[in-house]
Amino acid sequence: MENKKVLVTGGGRGIGRAIALSFAEKGFDVALVARTKSEIELVSDEIVSYGVSAIAKVCDVTSSQEVDRIFAEIEKEMGKIDIFVANAGMLLKNELIHTDDSLWKKIIDTNLNSVFYTTRNIIKGMIERKTGRVIVISSVSGKLGGAYRSAYHAAKHGAIGFVRSIALEVAEYNITVNAICPGFVETKMMADSKEFFVRSDSIDIENELKKDIPMKRFLDPGEIASMSVYLASDSASGITGQAYTISCGAVQV
Repeated sequence: MENKKVLVTGGGRGIGRAIALSFAEKGFDVALVARTKSEIELVSDEIVSYGVSAIAKVCDVTSSQEVDRIFAEIEKEMGKIDIFVANAGMLLKNELIHTDDSLWKKIIDTNLNSVFYTTRNIIKGMIERKTGRVIVISSVSGKLGGAYRSAYHAAKHGAIGFVRSIALEVAEYNITVNAICPGFVETKMMADSKEFFVRSDSIDIENELKKDIPMKRFLDPGEIASMSVYLASDSASGITGQAYTISCGAVQV
């Protein structure tokens, strides 16, 4: 896998950071995009310590114009992208009757439209070269419903449907397209949103959530990264159109 190049969105922290570092450890040159410059620059420094190249670009992946511009800059500086990981996302509470148009659009833009804009851009070159890997980080929320998170669940369901459709569209070009669907992961986003899943303020939210997880723990971001590296490998060349659940046994679909 050495000398190949990977592009990761939302690469400044959490799952995206873990994925970027795992690919760097395997010898990939890594390009990172996210909205927060300081975060991706720190991760970029970590990547370089593995002896590979890194590029960090600020990019709003909810803007198709900005995606096209920044991705063109990355390919000009780094070369053609072999592996693309669409990881950017956000989770906001949205009780339906209190969800205005702007909140709905913000969540859908970040979790679904960004996958469309970025994949559409990157897959053109993969089709030309007749090779490539696309990995979309969805969620178990893309397979289940959840109260007070309708926009997030709708977006994550949509991402899985997108993956399954595009996988068929590009299969003849030796391009695989798969999704990873994590359960609860130890990230800042999870820490900031635990209260979305439990309605009482008088309980230990983390322990309450873990009670319903067979392994009684949250995932480490590195576990999602390991699956990403596998799906990018030659060993997974026959796997496409799949949505893999990683949830410590909490969700079995």
